[in-house]
Amino acid sequence: MEERNYWDGNEEREEMGDSDLNTYIRVNGSDRQIEVGSNLVSIIKETARDAGLGKFRVFLDGEEIRPSEAPDVITEGMALELRPFDVAGK
Repeated sequence: MEERNYWDGNEEREEMGDSDLNTYIRVNGSDRQIEVGSNLVSIIKETARDAGLGKFRVFLDGEEIRPSEAPDVITEGMALELRPFDVAGK
């Protein structure tokens, strides 16, 4: 299977519970609190879908991560950011 350099937000949604104040995901300039212990990939895809992002890049604590590098769950103090994936020349 070929490794992608982008994320794809077209999957099923999983509901979140109460949020932790210092653990968040940023998209389109807004921060959204996320619950510690939640499934990281589900949160990323839900947030991307809500923001209208089809393909996007994910940054964890300021460093870009690929889908294969993503941890399983949200941990205390995680700072995530989603940025649109732009293909040069298109």
